[in-house]
Amino acid sequence: MTGPMGRVPPRRPVPPRVKPHRRPGPWLAFLTVLVLIAVVVWWKVLGAANDDNGKNNAACGPQITESVTTMDPKTVRVRVYNATERSGLARQVSTVLKQKKFTVLSSSNDPLADTRKVDGVAEIRYGDKGQQQALLISFWFPGAKLVSDSRKDAIVDVAIGPAYKAVATDAQVSQAKKDALAGKTPVAGCT
Repeated sequence: MTGPMGRVPPRRPVPPRVKPHRRPGPWLAFLTVLVLIAVVVWWKVLGAANDDNGKNNAACGPQITESVTTMDPKTVRVRVYNATERSGLARQVSTVLKQKKFTVLSSSNDPLADTRKVDGVAEIRYGDKGQQQALLISFWFPGAKLVSDSRKDAIVDVAIGPAYKAVATDAQVSQAKKDALAGKTPVAGCT
């Protein structure tokens, strides 16, 4: 259509659409918080998995190898503690362990009795250097719990618990060693 002067009226320019101005601050902060939460969650998940593996290994004690089953009991230095109300039990167990050729350093009441209660057959306490020795002596105390601590030597402590009946016989120890090497029985203290 033409205008009164015969010309086509010029079109009014359409103003460009103005997008609303969004501030990036809140969105960036929200995104940063989400990323941090994701990082923390994954850190905890992966860290917990690693910690859990460490705990399970500690709870289950050192791994059984052929060297454990062939170790000479004379090389194992042991302290025997009585963690029960039965009088003379540490001395009695010390005598048996000496007959089995273990090097018994001392026998007395459990020095940790005030802070730690021993349940079950026995608690075998050892440090990093005494892992193999603790495993060896655990064969003589079926059902004993292996407990790692921060000691720096290879001395092993055996705290006799209320469920203790007797030290395993040589035949029982021999069978336990075979079963442990074959993976048929869990390591002492493992569930």
